[in-house]
Amino acid sequence: MTFGEILSKYYTFIFIMVVLLYTIAFNKRMYQKVRVHFWVLIALVILEAICSGAETYCAAQPYRTIWRSVFSSLCYILRPSIMYALLLIIVRDDPGKRKALYGIPLLVIALLLLADIPYSYCLIYTFSEANFFSTGPLFFLTYGILLLYLLLIIILTIVKCNFSLELGEWLSIFIGIAFILLNIAGERFIPGFTGGNSENATALAILLYAIHFKSIEDHRERKILETTELKTGLLNENACITRLNGLIGKGNSHEYAAVFFDLERFGLINDRYGMEIGNRVISEYAAILGGMVREDEILARQGGDRFIAVVLQRNLDLILAQIASTRVRFNQGGMDYDITISAHVGVYRIDRDDYSGEEIISNANTALNYGKGAGNSVTYMTPELKIALKDEKQYASDIPVAMANGEFVAYYQPKVNSRTNMLCGAEALVRWSRNGKLIPPGKFIPIMETKDLMCDMDFYMLRRVCSDISGWIERGLVPPTVSVNFSRRNLSNDHLAEDIDAVVKEYHVPKKMIEIEITETIDEFPISVLKNFVDDLHRLGYKVAVDDFGSGSSSLSLLREVTFDTLKIDKGFVDRAYAKDLAILSHMIKLAKAIGLETLAEGVEQREQVDTLLSLGCEIIQGYYFDRPLPKESFEGRIINRRYKVEQS
Repeated sequence: MTFGEILSKYYTFIFIMVVLLYTIAFNKRMYQKVRVHFWVLIALVILEAICSGAETYCAAQPYRTIWRSVFSSLCYILRPSIMYALLLIIVRDDPGKRKALYGIPLLVIALLLLADIPYSYCLIYTFSEANFFSTGPLFFLTYGILLLYLLLIIILTIVKCNFSLELGEWLSIFIGIAFILLNIAGERFIPGFTGGNSENATALAILLYAIHFKSIEDHRERKILETTELKTGLLNENACITRLNGLIGKGNSHEYAAVFFDLERFGLINDRYGMEIGNRVISEYAAILGGMVREDEILARQGGDRFIAVVLQRNLDLILAQIASTRVRFNQGGMDYDITISAHVGVYRIDRDDYSGEEIISNANTALNYGKGAGNSVTYMTPELKIALKDEKQYASDIPVAMANGEFVAYYQPKVNSRTNMLCGAEALVRWSRNGKLIPPGKFIPIMETKDLMCDMDFYMLRRVCSDISGWIERGLVPPTVSVNFSRRNLSNDHLAEDIDAVVKEYHVPKKMIEIEITETIDEFPISVLKNFVDDLHRLGYKVAVDDFGSGSSSLSLLREVTFDTLKIDKGFVDRAYAKDLAILSHMIKLAKAIGLETLAEGVEQREQVDTLLSLGCEIIQGYYFDRPLPKESFEGRIINRRYKVEQS
């Protein structure tokens, strides 16, 4: 054999194997991620070399044999198969459908080659009786598919590297293309050098990938870091939005629903088991949900205990059932953990094609936040809720302006001694008068609480009450003590009592005519903060009432630590007439009297309730039975005529 014949027969296989082994040896960290793909690739290369050697042996025979046809077809199939396997390494992150699409040319050429084995069609090639090779009308496809895959490998290599190749890498691509051209020239100018174009194209593809292997994998890692939430392996919020925008672009987003959810009391899991176990729980939880999400759906973690899913509406109920209660079980450090997780959920059934991904997720998030405030486990973004939220947004922007314009007024709900039926006090309640109409408190009070406007409103109301009382005194009237509510949020003000006193002094109102009411529930502040505030008010000469007593979880400890003047019994105890509730109510009133507190029942609407409260020792009543909240002018009439005419039972 001449040197050219030896070179033509063996150099391609040796060259490919050297390149592959070099890639494994010098890029071990990267190779670990694709080792299965690599061994498949090596197996195909070895198999192709065996088939090529067998075909060469058969070609040396003086007669035609079916085995030469078999081995020839296998060689022509295995060479593009090697390139397809290489292509799958490059695009392994792409969707399965796209990867399958890349395999269609290989499937077509394989079917044509297999059809040629029995010498039936002679589409690609054939052998004469004397064992001479001749091409068929479609022989060009054997080269065409290799050039197609080579072109795809070059293009996708550049794309996967985000077009950020260095100069040397760009040169390697152009040198590789020149390699093929020189190989073709070699057939003409090197004696004995025949064929080899298909083998060399395969070798070139592998060489190019080897050169750019690290660049491709580095870019893939960067992309993963940019799009993945590392603790769970789920998409992060930005990647979720990108995927969602892709769904929108397909025009079928109305088939999907966006689900925004956060885990209930997950902080307690971290507190109980520690952050390491908490992270494991999150990871296992994400894996369970991820197993339910289809390839054409989305699951992402926004961060902390908040997740986003975009699922087909026909699968929505199944996903919501899983989110409602997910059992996470695993073993770590020799210990078994079994934790059930539930979540608050906001759902938006996508009903518009012109929303962006951000707007869709925002709708679900808004539903979640609204539902959590209302105590709902699952809240759907509906047209009605959108209108309500739009009104809330408008109110939120209007409230500061309305305060500046004096649109908020004080209504006074009388407090009546039910034994004498005489007016003995009142509670000031805020009402919003806009354009001659009253806006219900339920429309704006929750907004004030979420927008941190309650503290400003409390002092606004104190000024209105003091102004009204001052006006009544100037007219010779003797108003009763008026209770003014102060939100627990005010307790962050270290000089709260002094600030209240300054307002009362500004209007020259006697301190005995102002009572400060504060709700029992003060979860965000220690009881000691409330105690200091109440003590300061007593020192300055004011009485203090605790509102909604019995609705919180620390009622008795509150009474033990803080010295109030009046205990306002929560409406919930007044409404119920069951024996258990009456027993609690009776002991509550007795306890208040035993420690020197005056009791007042609010929300009283029926004569039977009045009689029950009287029999239990609670005389002061506030509620619709005697009077609704009254505007200033109507309440003046009550100050003048304090006696209520009521039917005695």
